[in-house]
Amino acid sequence: MKRAMEWKQFAYTCEGGAHLKVYLHNETVKVVFQDKVYLMRQTVSGSGTRYSDGKVVWWSKGNGGFLQVDAPDGEGDMIVKGCQLDKPLNSEVVQGSLSGTVSYRVRMALPSSAIIEVILQDVSRADTPATVIAEEKITLDERQVPVRFELKFDPAKIDPQHAYSVSARILVAGQLRFISDKTYPVLTRGNPTQVELLVKQVPPPSAPAKP
Repeated sequence: MKRAMEWKQFAYTCEGGAHLKVYLHNETVKVVFQDKVYLMRQTVSGSGTRYSDGKVVWWSKGNGGFLQVDAPDGEGDMIVKGCQLDKPLNSEVVQGSLSGTVSYRVRMALPSSAIIEVILQDVSRADTPATVIAEEKITLDERQVPVRFELKFDPAKIDPQHAYSVSARILVAGQLRFISDKTYPVLTRGNPTQVELLVKQVPPPSAPAKP
């Protein structure tokens, strides 16, 4: 049985008290305003997040947005502006921290000089490289896994309609020894601010062949 598509719902109050709803699924958005439904796809934008169906465009940035006629020069007629989320969706990350643990399942101890790197990235667009929001480097010292971390970041850099993930890796003497090989969604779209990261061992580089 095919699983139903899951949409995240955002409610806005716009200029003049008008109400607008946005339903988000990955890079697709449905905007409902004055009994009209606009189905749009995310497009390239220099600032904020832009969705368009070729006729109408929905722009969002942070907790605000506006609906506008799509025009090549970006100066199309405004349908409704001044829209603000009724419930700011970045309130869950306003403290600007992400915590959790890093661990692995291999029975081995690492030297005290091992470095654990935890990285928070914006992974909203599949066709562009992820943007690093923050990272933390932890010297292992006398600890062993699971190692706790608390990653600090600027909450102003978090867009509630974007997708974020956290990853980890462990280096010994500058060589990669462990790395997370799966996606750990965090912060927005109902994802947590605490996560347990599991890293897997990286095979050592092959020795160069002797002449």
